[in-house]
Amino acid sequence: MIHNFDLSLQHERQQAGLADAFYREVLHVSEIIRYNSDTEHDMDMQRQDVDVTIVRKGISYKVSEKFRSKDYGDLYVEVFSKYPHVKGWLETGTPNAILYFTPESVYWITHKSLSTFCLHTLFPLVPPAWYAEIFNSGKPRISKTLRFDNRMIALTLIQAHNRLDGCCWETIGLCAPFSFFEENGVRIRKYPLEKSGRGGAAFF
Repeated sequence: MIHNFDLSLQHERQQAGLADAFYREVLHVSEIIRYNSDTEHDMDMQRQDVDVTIVRKGISYKVSEKFRSKDYGDLYVEVFSKYPHVKGWLETGTPNAILYFTPESVYWITHKSLSTFCLHTLFPLVPPAWYAEIFNSGKPRISKTLRFDNRMIALTLIQAHNRLDGCCWETIGLCAPFSFFEENGVRIRKYPLEKSGRGGAAFF
């Protein structure tokens, strides 16, 4: 399946209203600054994987927003933005937090704790041959089992085929259960969402 980068970007921008409502109604922020125009400054923030700055209790947080159509109980982390030479958003981004939106829940993930664990512990254990395997196969996902701390951990490698302005490239990342990351020092806070009678999501 081809991932249209432009359409994906438009979809994320359409989710801004939902995200802003969460910030105001649940986190009670005092200010929301979005970087969704095409100005040089906003594009620079996007390259740093920062979608929005929120101010909460007088503290500013640079936030990277991720949206998933379903809550699978696992966290997707991008390893390669463009396989094999361009690293993914976890390594190149500079947000304070990753806000992971699903229809059922929103997860606040402290970026520093996630990047420290992945870059220094998890990623070095993943065989490079696994990334080559999914790339060469053209498959959207493959399942693997990784030996970690004397036990076996189920991982899913995910590949997206991207297309923009006639250019094509592959993005590759991996998924593991939220519990696995939490057990290894990644700071995650979950905010459940309640379905409203109008078919939308109401915030607790």
